[in-house]
Amino acid sequence: MGKKKSQQAKEASRFFGRNLAQYRKRAGLAQEGTADRAGLHRTHVAMIEEGKRLPRLDTIVKLAGAVGVEPCELLFGLAWDLEAPNEGRK
Repeated sequence: MGKKKSQQAKEASRFFGRNLAQYRKRAGLAQEGTADRAGLHRTHVAMIEEGKRLPRLDTIVKLAGAVGVEPCELLFGLAWDLEAPNEGRK
């Protein structure tokens, strides 16, 4: 049985994807070029930018290097609301 993402996790994925796309475009790179530099597949980069996939820590570091920023810049502005209800928990 697969885990269902909480609303906050979905929003975090979308937020990270927007940051990545912004820095990728500033670097003048296509998704394919970014993927090549990071050692990833282009569709994986596309899914991250679309908010459909939340990358692992090592992938964040690779992507940051590929677009020429520090990993923290891809996470800038991202926050978790501790007051939100624990969705899916009983």
